[in-house]
Parts: sequence; structure tokens; C-alpha cells
Amino acid sequence: MADPVVHFEIAGPDAARLADFHGKLFGWSISPGLFPGYQSIGPIGAGGLRGGIRQETFTERVFYVKVPDLQAALDRAVELGGRVLVPPKLVPGVVHFAMFEDPAGNRTGLVQ
Repeated sequence: MADPVVHFEIAGPDAARLADFHGKLFGWSISPGLFPGYQSIGPIGAGGLRGGIRQETFTERVFYVKVPDLQAALDRAVELGGRVLVPPKLVPGVVHFAMFEDPAGNRTGLVQ
């Protein structure tokens, strides 16, 4: 895989309940995230992908793909029929990310 999936997020109106559900179902660890209403979640021990649970009024699941150039990836997504949702944005000390929607409405995050 040229550009790997490196993170996932699950969102909904009751983030604490979602984190509890997924933690108990899969044996994942749950810890406070970097932002209010956000919890880090993922497998205990080596292997597997860590993610986050975020508080939103809507439900969604998003996976994040690591790319070498956020804007180039967004431009290519648009060329292929996608739509930019979040242009490149820097969260200082945390991540440089963007988000797009594919032709079917699925959201995908990008990180650099």
C-alpha cells in the first residue's frame, strides 16, 4: 500500500458510551484525548491501529491516510469526483490534516 491508513475515528452524540462499547467489545484501551469530548482508543499491546472517539451531533466513521502532500491528494480527489470538506489545516504540535468526501459521500481524512 503506497499511502497507509494510520488512524481512525468514530463519532456520535454520546462519545463516552461509544468508547465504553468499543472498549468492552474489542478489549481496547481508552484514554483521554487531546481535545474536549475526544478519547483515544485502540488495541492493548503491540500491533493494530489506534484511533479516536469524538463527540458530534452526527454519527460517522472516518479513516485517515498518510500522504506526502495534502493539497496534491485533495486535488487528485477532486479530479476523480470527490469534494474537499476540510482544506489542509495544522493543529500545532498534533497533526497536519485535511478531509474529503468521495463520490458516494464517504469521508476520508488525510494526514501528512
